[in-house]
Amino acid sequence: MIEARAPGKVVLWGEYAVLLGAPALVMAVNRRAVCHLTPGGQAWGFSASGFNAPDATLSRGQLLNSVPPAPSQVANIPWHVLHAVDASALPAGGRVHIDTGDFYQGETKLGLGSSAAVSVAAYAAFCELMDLTPNYRTALHIHHSLQGRLGSGIDVAAAFFGGLLRFQRDDAPTPADPHRTRLPETLQMAFVWTGHSSATADHLRRFEHWLQEADDSEPVEALARSSSDLFEAEDLMTGLREYVSNLKALDAAAGLGIYHPSHATLDRVAIECGVVYKPCGAGGGDVGAAFSEDPETLRVFAGRAADNGFTPIALEIAPNGIEIAR
Repeated sequence: MIEARAPGKVVLWGEYAVLLGAPALVMAVNRRAVCHLTPGGQAWGFSASGFNAPDATLSRGQLLNSVPPAPSQVANIPWHVLHAVDASALPAGGRVHIDTGDFYQGETKLGLGSSAAVSVAAYAAFCELMDLTPNYRTALHIHHSLQGRLGSGIDVAAAFFGGLLRFQRDDAPTPADPHRTRLPETLQMAFVWTGHSSATADHLRRFEHWLQEADDSEPVEALARSSSDLFEAEDLMTGLREYVSNLKALDAAAGLGIYHPSHATLDRVAIECGVVYKPCGAGGGDVGAAFSEDPETLRVFAGRAADNGFTPIALEIAPNGIEIAR
């Protein structure tokens, strides 16, 4: 049996700005998607835990034909993987089980990049099976195909490479491959789950529509400048406050719903506690991050967040991206 793992992510800064080509900071986190693959038999069986998808059985020919399984089927992910690689060595049959349980709180998805993590894990497992070497650009292509070309690919970079990454999308004015970076040891972070999931694709579509229709794109250009400046900031906390201010200004100008009432409440608690808070990613729900140079202040914030009905979650940097075992 082949076991392939890939981590999820949180965007520490650069959401929306990254879509204009600005650099963003993403942290791979210790929540992992797992793909178990066992070759054998005359057909391919698929099952999943975590996300809700029915079991399915497909022949090799069905997996390699031009009609993909429905997006709701777990076999949809392997289909996209196999149509992005040389699948001539694919055996007649086998079993594939995909587990994304790490990405859920009960039955609710946390919003930590599970779709990218699972596509990267499945890609790595099939590469191991067919003696191929996983390639970052191919991993990007697979996930973009699965997502209808939405998004920047920042979650794929985290899943593929792991660690703390400076990321720019491929079509940025001065693109650069994702590369490892570091934060000051004095900077502390705490993460909070809002209690409900966010529809990232809906936020991205609203953003694209606003970009096409807006008379003034200064709100997102200001956000892009502050995202870039954070990588060179001498006073990171001051830079984060400016970034959050610009994120709020973009939300107000574009009506994106980033600061859903849950994030607005957490932001108010953060201000009262003297920490900097922001949604991670598209906003609306999912996870937010609080920053401070004082661990005790962060502990007070986490306690106040819990008192308001939110759930602090323990997230650490996942140092590795793809991991494969037999």
